[in-house]
Amino acid sequence: MDKQKLAALLLESQIPDTQKIKSITAELQQNYYAHPESLLLLIEIIATHGDLAVRQLAAVQAARQVSKHWEKIPKEQKAAVREHLVQATMKEQNPKARHSESRVIAAIAAFDFEDGEWSDLLPALVNMASSSDVGQREVGSYIIYSLLEANVTYFGKHLRQLLELFSQTIRDPQSADVRINSMMSIGAMLLMFEPDEDEEAVAALQTIVPSMVEVLKSAVEAGDDEKTDQAFEVFQQFLAYESALLGKYFKDLVQFMIDLAENTQAEDDVRSQALSFLAQCVRYRRMKIQGMSDMGTQLTLKSMVIATEFDDDEDEEEMSPARSALALLDQLANDLPPRQVILPLLNALPEFATHQNPSYRKAGILALGTVVEGAPDFVALQVKSIMPHVINLLNDADVGVRHIALIGLARLANDIAAELSEYNEPLMTALVKNLQAAMIGSSDPKVNKKNVEVIRSVCGALDAMTEGLSAEFMKQYAAELVDNIGALVGHEDFKVKVAASGALGGIAECLREDFQPYFEKTVTALGHYLAIKESEDDLSLRSGVCDSMARIAAAVGAQAFQPYVVDLMRSSEEALHLDNSRLKESSFILWSSLAQLYKNEFIPFLPIVFKALFDTLELEEEVISLKLTEEEKGIIGTTEEIITAGKKIKIKNTEEDEDEDEMDDDEEEDDWEDFGVSPESLEKEVAIDIIGDVISHACEGAQITDYLPDAVRMITPLTEHPYEGCRKTAFSTLWRSYARVWQLMEEETGSSWVPGLPLKVQPTTTLVGLGEILTKATLQAWSEEPDRSVVTKINSSVADTLKKCGPAILAQPDMMKETVTVLSTIITRSHPCQQDLGDEDEEQEVEGSSEYDWLVIDTALDVVIGLAVALGPSFSELWKVFEKPILRFASSESENTERSTGVGVIAECAANMEASVTPYTQRLLTLLLKRLSDADLETKSNAAYATGQLIYNSTDSKTYLPHYPTILQKLEPMLRIEDARIKDNAAGCICRMILAHADRVPISEVLPALIGLLPLKDDFEENHPVFECIFKLYGSNEPTIQQLTPQLIPIFEVVLSPPETQLDDKTRAIVHQTIHLLYSAKPDLFANHPNVLKLAGSA
Repeated sequence: MDKQKLAALLLESQIPDTQKIKSITAELQQNYYAHPESLLLLIEIIATHGDLAVRQLAAVQAARQVSKHWEKIPKEQKAAVREHLVQATMKEQNPKARHSESRVIAAIAAFDFEDGEWSDLLPALVNMASSSDVGQREVGSYIIYSLLEANVTYFGKHLRQLLELFSQTIRDPQSADVRINSMMSIGAMLLMFEPDEDEEAVAALQTIVPSMVEVLKSAVEAGDDEKTDQAFEVFQQFLAYESALLGKYFKDLVQFMIDLAENTQAEDDVRSQALSFLAQCVRYRRMKIQGMSDMGTQLTLKSMVIATEFDDDEDEEEMSPARSALALLDQLANDLPPRQVILPLLNALPEFATHQNPSYRKAGILALGTVVEGAPDFVALQVKSIMPHVINLLNDADVGVRHIALIGLARLANDIAAELSEYNEPLMTALVKNLQAAMIGSSDPKVNKKNVEVIRSVCGALDAMTEGLSAEFMKQYAAELVDNIGALVGHEDFKVKVAASGALGGIAECLREDFQPYFEKTVTALGHYLAIKESEDDLSLRSGVCDSMARIAAAVGAQAFQPYVVDLMRSSEEALHLDNSRLKESSFILWSSLAQLYKNEFIPFLPIVFKALFDTLELEEEVISLKLTEEEKGIIGTTEEIITAGKKIKIKNTEEDEDEDEMDDDEEEDDWEDFGVSPESLEKEVAIDIIGDVISHACEGAQITDYLPDAVRMITPLTEHPYEGCRKTAFSTLWRSYARVWQLMEEETGSSWVPGLPLKVQPTTTLVGLGEILTKATLQAWSEEPDRSVVTKINSSVADTLKKCGPAILAQPDMMKETVTVLSTIITRSHPCQQDLGDEDEEQEVEGSSEYDWLVIDTALDVVIGLAVALGPSFSELWKVFEKPILRFASSESENTERSTGVGVIAECAANMEASVTPYTQRLLTLLLKRLSDADLETKSNAAYATGQLIYNSTDSKTYLPHYPTILQKLEPMLRIEDARIKDNAAGCICRMILAHADRVPISEVLPALIGLLPLKDDFEENHPVFECIFKLYGSNEPTIQQLTPQLIPIFEVVLSPPETQLDDKTRAIVHQTIHLLYSAKPDLFANHPNVLKLAGSA
């Protein structure tokens, strides 16, 4: 085998000639790399060749050949080869080549260490790294890093020795290379630290952290981008392990990153990386950040200031410091309690919104729009202080500020549209004004560009706002808006067309049947774009129009939209084959809308629909090949494939042919990059969700038989998909499918489920089988799932199913036991999804929660309510498990949401336990009496509801009757509070008290005020005790109710009229009975109210 020929081939392979490279690669594979001698020749070339590029490529190839050939090299030759390689690496002057050669040493050492050989390497390297010669220190420290990177587990017994070494080398006075090599080595070692088993090692590591900060600081000051990136990467690695590794220095590190991020003298990329690190800290160390005094406030306010650098003309893909600061604000709002983020932001908003510098005004509204998604409930409570600023900014003299204010308004409306309704008039006026101004042409291209952006933003804001607009309000503007926005459907900018079509869809949804006058004109204008397909812009526009059509269909109704269905379905089916993920998703979403609209009339389209959806579920995930050492395979736990972020990564055997990449000489390129979420995963997420919609709304028994088995077979494995969006929708669709099959069973048999176990109504064989699959998948994930959105979805799915289908699912093996266990961990905040990454076993108790964190608990409490509904009186035994944590929430002194939710759960559980709530009367009543005087209106309202349920259901009258006067005294002021729900719940409580013990209520004093509140405006559930009470009082010939009859007859008419949701069937029957009773006794009472008799069926 000819060394010179091999070197020549390596040199020739650098020529950019594809055919020649293929030929050279084939020759190398066949004549050289298939033989062990090639490794020795490559090492010789590394040591002796004069061409840097050849040495570099030889090192890359040698590292690849080690796994194939090193063990085949005669043992007597190996010592000389090792020495030769080490000497060559030490004398190599080029850093990149030296790094490549170090990796060859590491690759060989990984094999030798396993065989108990080359034991003198590490001591020699430690000596080199400690040498007085800076060059030796640089080489020695990098080889050590390469060894750790290649096989870190071998060095467990050398941990203390290496820490001692790095504590010195990381402060090397002469070489930045030695310092960064030491830092990267520490990053590679983090896997070996066990805080509970070796506290001294962890303490030693912590003492090095300040020096690591100095390494980053020096790299930033020197403008060394590579070393800066490497240092940031090491700090990111710390976040993947126990927080104890950083210990007390974590706060100092966070503060350093804040200072670096706000330093406008630093490079933008450095500042953005600092902000990104802070966002990761908030995400993965939220409990630690939350526990630091004022840290959330500082991060919020500093981010707002950095956001003033925002340039709305910059590339949206460019992650500038301002955009990074907004991303940090988003993370803060998602992961920290509102009082630590939203409150300081709102306190600062007036200063920003009125600042003379337009950049501050933009930053204020941008920050507000960014955080609302993470804390919509809290922001919704602050609209009175927020909206005057928003309206002023929408009318700002600076068009750039107005543009950003429109974006901010859209984001607010996306999450709290209903709460903005008080300001609809000035908001709509501002939107129309901005639209009119932007539609005036200009000779200045910059002005025209900004006008286009404003037009799009007006359309986006209007689209978002329509969810909170009443049809009556929209009718005032409809004609003008439809004309102006309809004209924009023909605009030259396709993004304007997309935005305009979205706004038209929003207007239609708002107007519902009142959109009819504009329907045909709008559909005709949009219909043209359902066939375009010449460019990516065309497909994006077609997708937007398809979405709009789906909304218009839902608005105008099945009959009006019928003539367009077949053509629209044809267009959507064609769209599946145009290789555009967003357009395919729009087709799926259209099918969902049509399935919900037409129900079983949609059945003829199901073969096409399910085929397309199933084909999507069977899409191959993107495969990326990685070459891993045996040690790396051991670390990841597989030798075949791993999946990350929805992408399948195949583990490639090092012996496999690598023709396609043999000549790739850039070993520095990291295979383990952040892959993101694959398009296939996103398509699957949508497809799974749509399958749930179609099964729930358009499938009857025959279609369930035809399609459900395949759906379950394909969806069940996706509950373990690496992308949380797929996991979430998979669980949702499986649970919804179970509920649909149960519904069809009840419709067929005419029987309904009965609370309690053992089951009194048996499920079909199909339901039992589906339940087995469903509970197995759920229980496998529920207790360990790290993503809170998935846990939230499982919680809400289980709760909904228990309420709709009763206890049958609890009869599945282990379902009851495991459900109680998981719920207990969640409501005590000890579930993995509620813990910091790496600290799952650590006690983490802090005050307050982000709204997303609370949603996990809130939905778990909803499952508790679902258990009470499904089990009925027998839930009384389970209440013993949940009582203590629920009472703790209901007794919270700092969090209104916790108190109101806890009291609400008590109410629902008491209602469903019925008389079996009796043993808990004393404890519950003591708490509820306090909550009836709560300063928080929601808590006060829930307390009224809960008190009524407790009194109505408990038989422990000796406990609650002495408190009747106190309860009535506390309820009386609620009847005057300008909040419909409080009045409704107070009315319901009083009526339940009368139903329980009418003799203990001063009816002549209470009843007139009670009747004066009717009809109830908000909480229609309370109509049942109200009208049951009225009926009972009439039955007992109570004189006060007789006197109030003329006031009640018009109320009967209102509640029997639309909306039908005012009364459930049982309450409606009670109202009918009451009217029949009155009419039989005194027909003259209805002389002026004939419609009441018609509505009651008495005419």
